[in-house]
Amino acid sequence: MSHALIADLGGTNARFALVPLHQFVPLEVRVFSCANYSNFFDAAADYIKDCSVDMKDIEAVVLAIAGPVNQAVIRFSNNPWQFTRAEIQSYFGENKAVALLNDFDAVGHCLEILTPDDVVVVGEHSEVDLKAPSWVVGSGTGLGVSCVVPQDNGPNIVLPGEGGHVDLSACNEVEDQILAFLRARHHRVSAERVLSGMGLENIYEALAWQEGIEKRLSAPEIGEALKAGNDPIAIATLEQFFVFLGRVIGDLVLSVESRGGVYIAGGIVPRYLQEILKSGFRDAMQDKGRMKAFVSPIPTFVVMSEYPGLMGCACYASYLVSKA
Repeated sequence: MSHALIADLGGTNARFALVPLHQFVPLEVRVFSCANYSNFFDAAADYIKDCSVDMKDIEAVVLAIAGPVNQAVIRFSNNPWQFTRAEIQSYFGENKAVALLNDFDAVGHCLEILTPDDVVVVGEHSEVDLKAPSWVVGSGTGLGVSCVVPQDNGPNIVLPGEGGHVDLSACNEVEDQILAFLRARHHRVSAERVLSGMGLENIYEALAWQEGIEKRLSAPEIGEALKAGNDPIAIATLEQFFVFLGRVIGDLVLSVESRGGVYIAGGIVPRYLQEILKSGFRDAMQDKGRMKAFVSPIPTFVVMSEYPGLMGCACYASYLVSKA
């Protein structure tokens, strides 16, 4: 049986897996810390030496990459790895079908194969127009954004971009103070500055500063404080995180009328599912003045699948081989 080698290469972790062609459940998943390898090829070799499928039975290779892929030299947004398309093709063999996707393009391709059990609705609306565009948004090491346009034949079209780096706006005095705090440090404040692991840390530090406290916790420390429930600044940080997420997603919906829904993935939000359901996320998303009625019907979902990027790679691999 022919297989695809698939990988979701992020800023922190590299996830490798195998999948039989035209199937979409990743098998033999292994997760490597990117910091333990000087380059992608060392990590790939570590995976390949222990996988159960011989490379001659690998027909396609699809890599999801945390960064732009339409460059001569492909560099990661939050990871020192880099390579060229030619180097990837040469490494795996000229006879392999190879594709390089942005990591959130890969999540966009997984929308074709997600089931209702893979997602949780946030808000009152859950009806989607299957022919309408969708947004995929996810925060982890960074903030990924992609716009997905369904197709009757062939894979979804996923529009390229780096939407996680748009300017961040504020809508009240607390948010003004957070932006002022971050602007003094970074000059320009992008959405990723608050909607990422680093973003949680930034929000915490800014809220502590408003209380006259000089304190910064790491994202894992904020997570521990939330579990303990004894740090009001940590609780306020997560709530503000969800409010900023709602504001950014509302802006995306105004940019493209995404009646196919908005799908929230990444490493952070699925971890705090109950918290986002109780948060001000939807109110912030819909807080668009006279355009509230335009934004409000758009459904939002949290993607709970463990490996949506790998699932998207598997889906794309089937199209890739069929095209070849």
